[in-house]
Amino acid sequence: MSIGNVLVRDAGPLLAAEPPVNLVRAALVERLGTPVLAVCGQQVPVPGLLRLRPSLRRHLGRPVVFGVRPEHLQDALVGRPAAAGPAVLVLHGVVRRVRPDGAHRVVHVELADVDSGQLPVPTMVARVSRHSSAGVGDAIMVAVDTQHLMMFDADSGRSLW
Repeated sequence: MSIGNVLVRDAGPLLAAEPPVNLVRAALVERLGTPVLAVCGQQVPVPGLLRLRPSLRRHLGRPVVFGVRPEHLQDALVGRPAAAGPAVLVLHGVVRRVRPDGAHRVVHVELADVDSGQLPVPTMVARVSRHSSAGVGDAIMVAVDTQHLMMFDADSGRSLW
């Protein structure tokens, strides 16, 4: 599937432009009256996201692809993206690679596959604070600044806002 000029694969960061954009398949669903983003079996409540983007309500129950640039991700133990306030997603994963990048660290995170059986497991690239102590093989919680989240229909590739 393509989104604009970007080919979406089932998982992994893509070099759509400089800097890269992480594109991950997910589903927007409702669980016990709460909107949830289902990613690799992880059920992340997203009521703040739907407050920011009310038009997403009409996509509940449908597969989506979300996109986020590495600079809009943070190690949740170091700090959430300040601008996002309550509209933050936290995804769990394992650090697979780390490299210094000036005042930041570039961390490759393989998302934890709770029970979805999705193969290959999606990997996201995060540009986190140099204060993050996450190392290769460590569990990590990645905070996603939803104000900068891109959301696409998984079937058509059309932007959802």
